[in-house]
Amino acid sequence: MIHIEISEFKDLPFDTLPKGWGFYALFSQEGYLYAGYTPKLAATLRQMQQRDNCRDLVARATGLEYEQTSDGFAALVKYKSFVAAHAPVYQYQINTWAEYVYLAVDAHRFPFVSIQEQTNDDWQYLGPFTSRFFLVDVIDTFSRILKLPFCETGSFPCEKFDRQLCRGWCLALAPAEESSQVQDLKKLEVLLKETFMHPQNGILEMIQHERNKYFDDLEFARADLLDDEIRLLSEYRDWLNFLYMAKALNFDSEEFTITSGQLARVRIQDKDLHFPVDNPEYRENEYLALPLNMVDEARIIYDHFRER
Repeated sequence: MIHIEISEFKDLPFDTLPKGWGFYALFSQEGYLYAGYTPKLAATLRQMQQRDNCRDLVARATGLEYEQTSDGFAALVKYKSFVAAHAPVYQYQINTWAEYVYLAVDAHRFPFVSIQEQTNDDWQYLGPFTSRFFLVDVIDTFSRILKLPFCETGSFPCEKFDRQLCRGWCLALAPAEESSQVQDLKKLEVLLKETFMHPQNGILEMIQHERNKYFDDLEFARADLLDDEIRLLSEYRDWLNFLYMAKALNFDSEEFTITSGQLARVRIQDKDLHFPVDNPEYRENEYLALPLNMVDEARIIYDHFRER
């Protein structure tokens, strides 16, 4: 464990901190304040320095301890063991997931596709996702490819319909429209589920095929334009696969126990450490939605089993 003492948080040696997975803890003369795990220690601490809800923590911290680990799972084990042993005073006051968001879809409610911070309503929820900007880019990409709704105003129809960038699904919600438009909403429901909820929907392969066609025709500039979309949709598919598996991650061995995507027990030096496990009741529309505070841990565990 590396130990660094400082007079102010800004004195931390950000530029020399290690890269890759690790565990860290901030402390003061009174004891440990906060602990965490991250693959980007410098970036995590810089973000903490800028967040309003970390202001008191940053002001009180007089030092940093950190330890590099072989992977995210080892960092998670170190973190949960440390928190159980030391109970840092700010540990449950600072929510690292506070800015995570959910994708919400509903073919019968304007604006059909939205980004939300909770799952208390009746939309079909997916997530959470760790970046609002990533989710905006995903929705925008699907919208451009398939002319799906991405309504950015509170009124409809909007200029996207006038510019033929959208098929005008919102017109089915107008009282003057008859059953032919209601049928369109049933079609939209299928499209939204196929697009946002099915990992193997063929859209990514379609773009890859188009990209390869441009490349084979020596149209390199046009091929390059599709590379960002391919990376974006590949990442979305990967996250969607994770959401399908997260709640079903259960495993028990002599070394550790995984329950519903959470680390429930680990054996360290011939001693078992047990950790509390959340067992929330999920509604049908939360089939692909995890609680905000569970997603980081579940993702590390998912990656650990996938890599092994």
